[in-house]
Amino acid sequence: MGWTKARRNRESGTILIVVVLFLATAVAALAALGSSRVVASSRYQTVLEDESRAMVQAYGSIHKALNVVNTSAYDDENHNLALRAAIANPVPDTEETVAWLRAPEGVTFGVLDGTDVRVYRARDYILRLQALRGAEVEPVDLLGRSDKYFVLEAVGQSGDTTRLVSALVRETQPFSSFVFFQDQHTLGVSGAPRGLIHANTDLAFYFPDGNYTDTVSSVGGFEYKAGATPENTALTDANDAARPIDLQAVDFDALRAKSNLYVGAPGLDAEIEFYGDGRVKIKPFTKPTYVEVETTYTQQILTGYETVTRTETVQVQVGTTTETRTREVVVDYTTETYTVQVPVYETQEVTKTRQVPIYETQTTTCERWVQVFVPLSGDSGAGGTTIGDSGDGVLGEYQWVKEEYPCTQQVIVGYTTETYTTTEQVIVGYTTETRTRQVPVYETETYTVEVPVYETQTIEVTEEVPVYKEITKTRIEHQYQPPVALGEQLVWVNDTEGMIFIDGRITQLAGDLNGRVTIVSTDKVRITGDIQYVDDDGDTAMLNGGDTTKAYERNPDYTGDSVLGIIAKDDVLFTWEMPNLAEVNGTLLSVEGRVGTDGILLDADGTPVRDTDSARKRILTPEEYEIEASYDKSGNYKSSPFVKDSLRRLGGLISEDRIIETYIKGRKDGTAYVDVGFKRGTMRYDFNLRFNPPPNFVEIPRPAVAAFMPVFFNRDDGR
Repeated sequence: MGWTKARRNRESGTILIVVVLFLATAVAALAALGSSRVVASSRYQTVLEDESRAMVQAYGSIHKALNVVNTSAYDDENHNLALRAAIANPVPDTEETVAWLRAPEGVTFGVLDGTDVRVYRARDYILRLQALRGAEVEPVDLLGRSDKYFVLEAVGQSGDTTRLVSALVRETQPFSSFVFFQDQHTLGVSGAPRGLIHANTDLAFYFPDGNYTDTVSSVGGFEYKAGATPENTALTDANDAARPIDLQAVDFDALRAKSNLYVGAPGLDAEIEFYGDGRVKIKPFTKPTYVEVETTYTQQILTGYETVTRTETVQVQVGTTTETRTREVVVDYTTETYTVQVPVYETQEVTKTRQVPIYETQTTTCERWVQVFVPLSGDSGAGGTTIGDSGDGVLGEYQWVKEEYPCTQQVIVGYTTETYTTTEQVIVGYTTETRTRQVPVYETETYTVEVPVYETQTIEVTEEVPVYKEITKTRIEHQYQPPVALGEQLVWVNDTEGMIFIDGRITQLAGDLNGRVTIVSTDKVRITGDIQYVDDDGDTAMLNGGDTTKAYERNPDYTGDSVLGIIAKDDVLFTWEMPNLAEVNGTLLSVEGRVGTDGILLDADGTPVRDTDSARKRILTPEEYEIEASYDKSGNYKSSPFVKDSLRRLGGLISEDRIIETYIKGRKDGTAYVDVGFKRGTMRYDFNLRFNPPPNFVEIPRPAVAAFMPVFFNRDDGR
């Protein structure tokens, strides 16, 4: 299938980063303008008080404005009505406005209802900051891709001092802001993950020394398991009575409409592979299934019996005849004499020599193999999700190791020659012996036998035979239909960011991604290999994804802006086909299923169980059981429990059901082991996702504050 490479256009993927970084740089520079204080010593205290009052006044106005924005309603397009109303009704500067506070030409602002706080578009506010600094004003984001970003600006005045404080606000918060989000059941976390964490039920902290520096929230409260306690778990910003966030509001029809790169035909599955040059290969397949097929066949039915007379030719005995025959018989025995040579033995003494070892007792070092328990732990700054059957014990495994110990041994230090005498039977000659034996004498004998004489005759035979009738019948057969490949298609994602929509299951997903893309599936998504962000030079975004002996850290040579979002209606699964030391870059969202390890099923109460045939029959509906059986039978898909050494991830996990990367089970001795999943997990949050999410990723209708800081102060209010 042909394709044409379009002109590269990286601006679409980087414009929001440019806005945020430029704003931060400008803010920092402007804040420095007020660092010098040339005031008389007698007024020093008054100046400090004026500065403090102005700052408190400005911050108070900003907080009031943020409350208005946070409580504002949203329209069907996820627009914050308070922010949009302010922008839709621009307010001009007046003659009374301090000169340096006036907006530059071409920059408009509104006022947030019920406050005196100005509202700018973020791209316009950068121009305002340039004007405040006295720099040349240049347009930013001419295509308007930062449309969701706004800046609130508040002024505080006291005496001769004016304080200016701003807050950068994104009117919606993408789900990619979360490193872990779970809608149902307990969310279990461990380690030191960065990024937002939220559970619409309760949240459990696993293992001691957890460190959570970003917001951790739960609707149903916090739990501490497997050695974690409130005392050994560090929480910087925690809310155990948060409001629920609706994950079920995801509209797949709307996502289909936004998919600009590829839309699969309804009912087709797909395999997807990323290439480091920016291509994505999509191979659609028909679904494997069992179908009911009506077949016809013929059958013979017994309807009765009939008498049939027939003639046969047979051999009939009509008499006998006498035959004469001969045979050999033994009539006597005769004695035969013969001779043999027999050896004559004599007992004699023989002298021989042999080498005898000389032993000495010595103390030395011996080796032996012993089994020891080795606890498992993650990297510093990393985190993961864990579910345990009991919540007790230390996570680890038993390993065989070589142990040295002192021991006493008998050591050969030399040899000595030993002479010894023995007796042996020796042949000294032979003697002749005469022996006899019986030999039979044979004679020929004549005898007679009676032999039957046969004659061929024709006779009549009468018998009862069955009578059959042939009929045609139909029956329903359960036939397996394997998946059928329907070609393939290539799309570029480093030239045009966008979405790929598969109206079915994604059975394979792996490769090196160079570009920005969101992949949507109306069914399950199976990750079957490493997924790594790469740039045009082939440099990966992260280092040491497959080397657990080294830290999982960002690559300073990486110059790309790749980002991946996966939205599945059902499960997003890490599979047995992934390497033993695996790496996945991307934010994974399951709307009605779960994100986590393959080879596990969830009971009605969320308890994990191994994916076995008996568990499937108990948990799945008959229809679901048959669907999974058809996929397992196909050649490109198989569900299976597994245990692998490591999973290193960059990005977040959003799931309706339990997120499980590791399922541990307890031993009788109080330790624990990995039953299914990854023994070690290292996670790094991609902060790029918080304000620069994957294309058209699902968003929450609530604002996100990106920056909040003083911008400028002035002590001369001259016009």
